[in-house]
Amino acid sequence: MLVNRADISASEREEFEQVIRASGKDPLAFKTELFEATLAGVGRTLRCVHVATRSAAAQYEASAGRSWTQIFAGHLARGVFG
Repeated sequence: MLVNRADISASEREEFEQVIRASGKDPLAFKTELFEATLAGVGRTLRCVHVATRSAAAQYEASAGRSWTQIFAGHLARGVFG
């Protein structure tokens, strides 16, 4: 399995920044990276988003199901990122 860095979609980026602004924080204080891996023979792509600030970091499974930005919003609300 080969893991590659990829671009976060414009809609995900917009939702991510809206969540940050709604929490009263500055989007520029957050760094995101998206990693993708394609499972050979299965044709399935796995996606993982890494979010970091100066004091905290978390990874979010972004392949399917509930939006990773919703889980990120819950972390913001609980103070995971300060």
